[in-house]
Amino acid sequence: MNDIVELVNLLSKTKLQMNGVWSAVIEPNSKMERLYEAIQQRKVLTDEDAKAYFESINEDAGTLPNIKNKLKERMLDAVFLLDFKDSSFSNRQKAFYECHKKWAAGMILLIRNLKISGIDLLEKLLRHTVRFEFTELTLDILRVLRLQYSTVDGDFKKYQQVREQFRQYESIWMMENKAEDYYADLMSHFTNSKASKTELTDQAVAYYKELEPFMQECEAFKLHLFGRLIHLMVHSIVNNYAATAKLCEEAIAFFDKKDYNSGLPLQVFYYNLIVSYIQLREFDKGQVIIKRSEQFFEEGSFNWFKLQELFFQLSMHTGHYNEAYAIYQKVSEHPRFPAMLPQITEMWTIFQSYLYYLIKIGHISDDAKLSKFRINKFLNEIPLFSKDKAGMNIPILIVQVLHSIADRDYDKSVDRIEGIEKYCTRYLKDKTTYRSNNFIKMMLQIPIAVFQREEVERKAGKYFQNLQKTPLEVANQTHEVEIIPYEALWSLTLETLKK
Repeated sequence: MNDIVELVNLLSKTKLQMNGVWSAVIEPNSKMERLYEAIQQRKVLTDEDAKAYFESINEDAGTLPNIKNKLKERMLDAVFLLDFKDSSFSNRQKAFYECHKKWAAGMILLIRNLKISGIDLLEKLLRHTVRFEFTELTLDILRVLRLQYSTVDGDFKKYQQVREQFRQYESIWMMENKAEDYYADLMSHFTNSKASKTELTDQAVAYYKELEPFMQECEAFKLHLFGRLIHLMVHSIVNNYAATAKLCEEAIAFFDKKDYNSGLPLQVFYYNLIVSYIQLREFDKGQVIIKRSEQFFEEGSFNWFKLQELFFQLSMHTGHYNEAYAIYQKVSEHPRFPAMLPQITEMWTIFQSYLYYLIKIGHISDDAKLSKFRINKFLNEIPLFSKDKAGMNIPILIVQVLHSIADRDYDKSVDRIEGIEKYCTRYLKDKTTYRSNNFIKMMLQIPIAVFQREEVERKAGKYFQNLQKTPLEVANQTHEVEIIPYEALWSLTLETLKK
């Protein structure tokens, strides 16, 4: 059902329903239309919802699979009717959609033997694909033209020109493909894990050294996008945020010089620049960059949700907890949120657990409306990150202890803290989890000191000093792990203990 919800969310934002075209896509008063409107109104988001909805309107739920398939096919056909000239799209994004539509049209004309119209369309299209650096599409067009000029037209001069152009772009494509492959190989280790991966540093260095000569002789879009991202990883893997920020600024300057709006690269490098400023504790700079970069992120897109994570982190790291709660509300209530990948939804579930805690201890206003925190429900909603033992499972374990202490449920607190002690010795043994290791050791002192604030502070003193000696901006750990910086979180924890 998620794929259908995704398509409904896309089409609902367009102007298709404002003209006569929509009635040709989905027949009025049909079962398809009723299902579409129920999804649009968020009455139906799952297969179970759909079955219950059909039964409530006295329709045969047994026809649902067929109705869903037909609705999906109709919506996929409607994608070709969409107008991508909206101001929220960059000119390169608009060109991407238009070029691929014209490529499809040109190939259909050629298949139907309308050679004059088809070749004329492709010749004009080639100028646009070259300008916007769509290398793969440029190669496809040149391949067709090469055959046309050589075997049909017999135009040797045009054939030679196209053949040489094809070889040039084939070389560029090979370089771009290598850069994309290397980047994908590195990123495959991070997609479902936030644990530090310092062992990949040497591989990232080797990949970049191989790509660097190509990048110096060619300014191709995808080559520099993936090549610069790999260069970024050389430093971000080891949390060298000062070097990362510098590389981001250089990349932004490079793509800003293009004669079109680059879109995606600016999103990516602005995102990493904001992360660097958060970790370097340069909050004012981070806030400025967030405001400046918003224009590059389409609301409701994957990258937009990732940007909201940074908004949330910045608010939590600066103690603006009510602002963080407002960001959470905006994200969780967004129509596209339920259909997002687990990497998005589970992160916000973890964020929510910390907001529950801040509400519970009085650091978010009473106006905040969240239902009671239920630990079992929370754990069931984060199956992906619960397996990320040296990454996001750390804040998951910590927040459970925080809630039990805030509830003055000391028996449960002891049980959970004892479980964390074993976890600490097994998974938090290297320098990439040094801060987390010390914070958990601080929490281990709480039951030893019988939950008495002054005694807890005394026993945890040396571990707190270790935290201060290794501040967040130099710690070799993944930036998402500390939802609230441990120093601030410790102060909040102490507030909930008995004097």
